[in-house]
Amino acid sequence: MTKPSVLGRGLGNLIPGGNKNTSTGISDSGSGEVKDSNSIEIKISEIQMNPNQPRKTFSAETITEMAETIKVHGLIQPIIVKKIENGYELVAGERRLRACKEAGYIKIPAIIKNYSEKESIEIALLENIQREDLNPIEQAMAYQTISERLNLKITEVATRLGKNRSTIANLIRLLQLPESVKNLVSSGKLSEGHARPLLTIGDKKKLEEVAGMIVEKQMTVRQVEDYVSELVDGKNQENKKIQIDKDPSILDLEGKIRNKFSIKAMVQHNSKTGKGKISLSYNDMDELERLMEKMGIKI
Repeated sequence: MTKPSVLGRGLGNLIPGGNKNTSTGISDSGSGEVKDSNSIEIKISEIQMNPNQPRKTFSAETITEMAETIKVHGLIQPIIVKKIENGYELVAGERRLRACKEAGYIKIPAIIKNYSEKESIEIALLENIQREDLNPIEQAMAYQTISERLNLKITEVATRLGKNRSTIANLIRLLQLPESVKNLVSSGKLSEGHARPLLTIGDKKKLEEVAGMIVEKQMTVRQVEDYVSELVDGKNQENKKIQIDKDPSILDLEGKIRNKFSIKAMVQHNSKTGKGKISLSYNDMDELERLMEKMGIKI
């Protein structure tokens, strides 16, 4: 017997203090099969898109295929909406809604639910996060939205969704990439495995340059890891040379910061201008989480 998805356990599993018997209108498999058949027809023009939709891009070809099917067989699964001041807000079924628009529908079958914002977030996640074609950036944005809107730590999100904490944390880190590189990941030109090593490159311009090279040369993940490692190690060697001539008081300050936060620290100080910067380096998400906790910052 197939083990049921953690995502199908109900709103209470994700939302703190939620009702574990709350009906989502979606099957336990998270497939989007509507249990409640009490749907009504509402005007498509009255429906606003869900701002918490994890999916940011939709395949035009898939929508067209779905529209052609709807023209022949009609819409089998109603969409789910909630009532808002100026009409309705879509909770689940954006692909169906887009396909019905393309098929020329004026009205669409819908189930109206009285969901809170937190519940709407989970329903949107339930319908989308387990789809195989959700790209890494869309997944990362979905997990980050849950963490921020539901006020949950990454560890709590992982536990409640039955996911590995490091998997979610590594995905969310991809959002730190420059917009141009995130677009390469979203479009499939860069995989998550290609993109992750790029996060260790501190210089944005250099990072974008390397990302372009990876695409152009069609480098493997292993090649990217080796190249970036050599690139970063070379930079570290430069930093070691700088350390030799550093003011002893600055070196002492670096030591105090390391002891305070249990993490690598570098202080660059210009004695002439009085300006400088402090750099903290972490090796993995566990170190980052410990640092954030010591700083009183929630991630």
